[in-house]
Amino acid sequence: MKLQIINTAGTFEIIGNLTLDNTVIVKEHFNYLLDHYEEVVMCLNKVKKIDEKGIAVLKETHAKANKRSKVLFVLGKENEVVSNAFKENQVNYIFRDSY
Repeated sequence: MKLQIINTAGTFEIIGNLTLDNTVIVKEHFNYLLDHYEEVVMCLNKVKKIDEKGIAVLKETHAKANKRSKVLFVLGKENEVVSNAFKENQVNYIFRDSY
């Protein structure tokens, strides 16, 4: 499935598969946002599939936000696909849904 990133009232929704084929798009898009904004809200509720490379890009994005003292809100605990992948890879710390 082709990946889309849609800005819905300041929340950037990732729709589709966050897999090796699409990770460059996500990485570039969120790197740009972190370069230009203090707070970024990413929503993973509509992610259909996520693999290890997708997890790696999210870890990199999270680390970049922390390093630059930016705030990255990652929503999507309700999505079982994402939630299970985060648990398996021990990256639940990326979720931050209180904004």
